[in-house]
Amino acid sequence: MYRIGILGCGKMGKIYARIFARNESAEVVAFYNRTHAKACELAGEYGAEAFEDWRKLVSDPKIDIVGICTSSNEHHAQLLECVKHKKHVLIEKPFAATAGEAEEMMSAVLASDVKVLVGFQMRFHPVIEKVGELLKNAGSIYSVDFYFGMYRPEVTWRHKSDQGGGVFKELGSHLVDLSCMWLGDYSYVSSVNRTFGEGREVEDLCQAVIEYKNGALAGISCNYWDRNGRAIHGRIMAENFQISFSFSSYDKADSKVFLYDSTGAHEIEIEFPPESDVDEAYPGHLDSFKKEIDYFIDAVSGGIDISASVRAGAESMLITEAAYASQSKRAFINVER
Repeated sequence: MYRIGILGCGKMGKIYARIFARNESAEVVAFYNRTHAKACELAGEYGAEAFEDWRKLVSDPKIDIVGICTSSNEHHAQLLECVKHKKHVLIEKPFAATAGEAEEMMSAVLASDVKVLVGFQMRFHPVIEKVGELLKNAGSIYSVDFYFGMYRPEVTWRHKSDQGGGVFKELGSHLVDLSCMWLGDYSYVSSVNRTFGEGREVEDLCQAVIEYKNGALAGISCNYWDRNGRAIHGRIMAENFQISFSFSSYDKADSKVFLYDSTGAHEIEIEFPPESDVDEAYPGHLDSFKKEIDYFIDAVSGGIDISASVRAGAESMLITEAAYASQSKRAFINVER
């Protein structure tokens, strides 16, 4: 039985607690939150302990796994402390506050025996899994295009440069991850970013292009101004066919995949999970959180190599930072490794 401690008791911390608790090999035993009362509230629900100091939670020998759901500016110190105390970690995206922090975090993890999974749960969504199956027969991929918009006019901690990040860092990181998963090694990034909301320190609209070494392009458009926004829309153009797909956080009916080839348009059936596997906070994500956490527990118990995940987290931060540099320099940014 793995004993779970969770840092951060906001929406994602609550999701982590619910999903970990449903895994027969896990028990949620500890919470930390900057506002201690929130940690106490969740601890009461799970019969767990509430910590006032996250370092004491991480160093507690009774805890095997830490879920990091705090703001990205806290991830660097918290992950390094977890590695120091040999705790396995599921950490939310964005992986870090900067590419430099992400590189240091990745190096520390790869030099240890600790298992770390970055929370790119969209990889486990049935729509994305179906797209991955179809791509095996696509031939060369020419382009991947994403659109992700929502209406978020309010200014919160997420819109402060020293705490959260802009729309590309918050929403686009998922899309960067999926693009890199499908297209491989990248070479250049270009981006135009805008900030329209009063009081925001970071961008709320972004149009970015990533060039890949195989010649493919990924276009990523995301914003906080779409009053009709809900679903993520994607389109992949390839040698043998085109795939168009969508899904959202809130409604499973938004989960759709279409394939277009020489014979016309074909709607591809999506297999929906049982309702018991779907978390109530984001029902449109179907069972992706459950599959992510089950996979992580299996990796910890079975010694599965998941080092690619921290590499993906660091790559996402490298590309994000390049997108910001492209805006400031009005130039293509070389991100080849």
